[in-house]
Amino acid sequence: DLDPIGNINRILEPICIDIASSTQKVFEETLLYAIKCVYEMCMGNQLNIDTLCYAGGTGLNCPANSLLLKESAFRNIYIPPHCDDSGLSLGGAQYVFHHLLNKPRIQISQKSYLSLPYLGLKNSKNDQNKAINKYENQINIEENIDCEQSAAIDLHENKIIAWFEGRSEIGPRALGHRSLLINPSYPENWERMNELKQREKWRPFAPAVLKEDVDLYFSGMPNESPFMLFTAQVLKNNLPAITHVDGSARVQTVTAETGGLFLILKNLKKLSGCSVVLNTSFNGPKEPIVEKPAEAIDFLVNTKLDALYLNGKKITRK
Repeated sequence: DLDPIGNINRILEPICIDIASSTQKVFEETLLYAIKCVYEMCMGNQLNIDTLCYAGGTGLNCPANSLLLKESAFRNIYIPPHCDDSGLSLGGAQYVFHHLLNKPRIQISQKSYLSLPYLGLKNSKNDQNKAINKYENQINIEENIDCEQSAAIDLHENKIIAWFEGRSEIGPRALGHRSLLINPSYPENWERMNELKQREKWRPFAPAVLKEDVDLYFSGMPNESPFMLFTAQVLKNNLPAITHVDGSARVQTVTAETGGLFLILKNLKKLSGCSVVLNTSFNGPKEPIVEKPAEAIDFLVNTKLDALYLNGKKITRK
């Protein structure tokens, strides 16, 4: 029966599932073969290289990335957070800087590498104050509080929160600066978050976990996955909201360089014993990730979001 093809309401019927699965399989086999050819060309030219740098929109295909790591001849796979079209302008600028202007390459430390995704606009205090004033009759504001501790308590109490911090992420993944967060230990939270974002009910969500604890919850992935570009198998059965139907999850490992999310997970671990949270992009249906304070507050007042943490302030609806 080919009728379900293209019908969003029938997307989980067998023909649609089979086409999706077969397309993924063909893509993985093609990618593995292409990378095998790259490796053989390197070896044939006496280039003993063990790290593959891989970009392009297909770099967002996390199961394929994980397969490359397991089955290709390269020991390390590096994929930048902006491997989709958002990286084209930055790559063009780098080409001009290095090759046309003859500027030297800038050495990047490990810390800078982990901070790489936070390249969005700098919002001023004036921008934030204007946004707050615009919605002052609709919101309550708490200041001078430990936001990371308060956010962890909210998550422990099974609330949905938004975390807005500094400059936004480049690329399509929420990496802790424009994130919607919820406790992954409740099965219904998968559906709650999809309803909040008005997404299709079947769409899965990804976890963020303290890097130091990743092996407690996940297997079969790099120890470090700061840009949420590799999948792993979930080892525990108490994280249903981030566990896909095949037992996998697309994992972000979190360190101090991530920012406030690191302290949220530290505090959540003290409260619940678990340092995993469901982390998804802070945006409404068919909209890009929130960039400005006014967009964040607008989301709060028009949805069932329980709390917004905005650069050191906790904001709720009146």
